[in-house]
Amino acid sequence: MRTNEFLKQCPPESHSWTGKLTLGLGYPSEGWIQFTITCTAYMQGVIVNCSNVFDPFPGFIHWLEAIAAGRLPAECHIDEEGVGKLFRAMPVNADEFLLEILIWPWYKDDSEERPIFLYAQVNRRQLLSEFLKRWDDFLANQYDPEQWSGMDLRSLDVSKLREQIAV
Repeated sequence: MRTNEFLKQCPPESHSWTGKLTLGLGYPSEGWIQFTITCTAYMQGVIVNCSNVFDPFPGFIHWLEAIAAGRLPAECHIDEEGVGKLFRAMPVNADEFLLEILIWPWYKDDSEERPIFLYAQVNRRQLLSEFLKRWDDFLANQYDPEQWSGMDLRSLDVSKLREQIAV
């Protein structure tokens, strides 16, 4: 069942969608990295296929910086060489935000309902901490620049994210 249908059966007004996220970054292979996001709220999960043709990591880190600084709402998209994923963060309170991951079509889409891959109320610090833990592990143990042409991912600055979780 798609998250859209589940949201109709268990609307946020009467059901808790609070959850913890687990992130994963796969080994780069021929310009692709699989980015996984799972959530304890109703056991949701999504795989995002990241392409070095449309390197998503600078924009994604910028989006995380907006969340860290409390500049919400914030959006970013990851182009999977055609259709992609739209990441949306909407404010809930000082510590939590509503995370939606939806389909991002590269073409004009006038459909009334976009497929929702993940919907959850998450803690800002938990997301930032989880990302940094997985990012550091990925760079130390899996990242192979020969399999990811374009910018060297080790050069991306995540210091603003580290500052926010150190507070």
